[in-house]
Amino acid sequence: MTIEHLILQIAVILLTARFCGALLRFLGQPEVIGEMIGGLVIGPSALGLLAHGAYFHWLFPAQGMQFLQLLADLGVMFFMFIVGLELDITRVRGKGPSVVATGLASLLGPFAAGLLIAWLMLKEPALVGHVKSPTAFILMAALAMGMTAFPVLARIISEQNLKDTAIGAFVLTAGAVLDVSGWCLLAVVYDLAKVQLAGGGSILSSVGLGIKTAILATAYIVVMMFFVRRFLWRFQAHFELRGHITRDVLALTFFLLLLSSLATTALGINAIFGAFMLGLVFPSNAHFVQHISSKLEDITLLLLLPIFFATIGMHTNILELHSAAAWKSWGYLIAALMLVKFLFSGVTAKVTGASWGTAGLTGLLMNTHGVVELVVLSLAWQMGAINSTTLTVLVLAFLAITTVSSILVRLARLPIRRRTLAGSGETEAEKDQSPRIHILASLSQAGTVKGLIRVSHALLAGEPGRVTALLLRKPAELSLVSDTALAAETDPMNMAIAEAKTLNIELATLSPPSLRIARDICKVIEHQHVDWTVLGAHQGIVNPSALGGVVDYVLKHSQKHVAILINKRLTSIRRVLVPYLGEAQDAGAMLAAQRISKNPDVEITILHVVKPKRPEADQPLGVKELVDRFLPGTDGGNQIRMKVIETDTPVSAVSERSRDYDLMILGISPLWRLRQNLLGSNQSSVAVLSACSVLIVHAGTADKPVADKSRKSA
Repeated sequence: MTIEHLILQIAVILLTARFCGALLRFLGQPEVIGEMIGGLVIGPSALGLLAHGAYFHWLFPAQGMQFLQLLADLGVMFFMFIVGLELDITRVRGKGPSVVATGLASLLGPFAAGLLIAWLMLKEPALVGHVKSPTAFILMAALAMGMTAFPVLARIISEQNLKDTAIGAFVLTAGAVLDVSGWCLLAVVYDLAKVQLAGGGSILSSVGLGIKTAILATAYIVVMMFFVRRFLWRFQAHFELRGHITRDVLALTFFLLLLSSLATTALGINAIFGAFMLGLVFPSNAHFVQHISSKLEDITLLLLLPIFFATIGMHTNILELHSAAAWKSWGYLIAALMLVKFLFSGVTAKVTGASWGTAGLTGLLMNTHGVVELVVLSLAWQMGAINSTTLTVLVLAFLAITTVSSILVRLARLPIRRRTLAGSGETEAEKDQSPRIHILASLSQAGTVKGLIRVSHALLAGEPGRVTALLLRKPAELSLVSDTALAAETDPMNMAIAEAKTLNIELATLSPPSLRIARDICKVIEHQHVDWTVLGAHQGIVNPSALGGVVDYVLKHSQKHVAILINKRLTSIRRVLVPYLGEAQDAGAMLAAQRISKNPDVEITILHVVKPKRPEADQPLGVKELVDRFLPGTDGGNQIRMKVIETDTPVSAVSERSRDYDLMILGISPLWRLRQNLLGSNQSSVAVLSACSVLIVHAGTADKPVADKSRKSA
């Protein structure tokens, strides 16, 4: 077969899959069901009926099918990696026994019942045809009956607006338990079926082989979960610090995917188990998963997976069900599979504490079949455990069950959906919320979190924009935090989220692991296009030479505005004091004051400190110009006031006035260490003596005023 013929095959497959997917989407069904039907359309069930199959055999000759099959197998590997990647196993933690019991019952119950159903199917030659090994047939068919297609389940839950509801979270978590358990069970069942097809052996040897495979699969899981996973945090850190997935990271991901698949193959386990496990142990941060999935899903779901559906469709022929008895038995099979899955999942959910409504919808949603079952059936067909007749029967049964279940879920949700739509409606102001300012609150200690969020809220000033909370931890700290019982209450990120809700602002979160915190803060500032960064200061920061470490690094390397909060029980920001000299370092304080002044309930006082009886020629240059640039209209406004004081002890004077304010804003330049006399002493001493919280601000390079070199600064 030529490359031109292969290109034509892929083009026809792609076009058919997109058309059928769009048609099913128009009818309100999951798009993937249409793509699966597209695989049947280009097979003997539809295309094979034209001209007695001449077009079908010309387009898909038997001698060229191995090329499509290789592409299909590669597509399944990538798809299973995506499935594992989108399975957040951390959502099982703390969910209680109800979710775990429902997930396991939804797999093991139908699998056990499937053993009986598959055994009964053997008595219906119209449904199974010739079987090489009854044991292999029963094992693989029962496993396919026990599985639930997690990607299709997640898609239906999202389309039915259940994703953010309690029942949606319950079913998704139970589906995650089922999926992980199912692929672990596949490793054992697949190996047992292979042995039976190869000649069987004694029952004792088969059991021993099953135990061996289970041990190898468990060992691989342990290695991936507890060793390999410890190094994969770097992928998420790399993404969050740059804001995108680089080609180097994507290439390394592909390499690890292939390596994991080869490793499981060497252990005698199918390659797709290795692909799935790698996806499962990848970092589960939602933004990271979304970005890396988007890179893989386009080529996998749009090209490789339709080829897989086509290879299934070419071995599926509806005409093999040529008798009324066969269709009748097929109908009984659908009813039995739906009832078994509904009872085991729904009843278990109810018994373990779920409501009747949750239990009923759980039973319906767990009756979702799709790509996952086709993967199992494809493996069974390739190894010879089932033939094309059984493949046709089960593929059609799974398609029918998923369609019926989707319709029933839609009908069950219809009253709630109508009520939701009746109360919905976006205003034009809500639609036009394009961010114009980005504020980053870098969290560290719990004691500074609320103050940082309050300052970020004040800087946002009610304008369209966003606030992001950044919490960087050493990799060794991550497991310690997740295992601490009080982490939910004392974790800085949780505290920031709670404070943001109190202030009624939307808060984005970033929490990548980091080995070099100061450097990574600067990377986030650069790659996330941050305008303002707010850092918390510890006690040592207010000493004359202690503005070092993380804060010093950020001040020196960031080109954006940086604000350092010395928190002294900051509960509100209503009265703000800005001590002012009229020098270059005051630009930062003026910028912060200008933004905070946009809040309608804030009063700003500019306190111009001058030496008594100082000659005008010795006064700092640009006082009025700098104020007018950043705070125009300060002369008569009620919100911004200007005061002038003459004093020989400015530190004491400013500190005394700080008792009447919530926050003091001071300016700072990168060369502050060389300016030991600011406000009569060093600036940090003012922060020590201040009775209110202090915000030390460094203006970004774009907003620094040019100094007049012809005059000396004070």
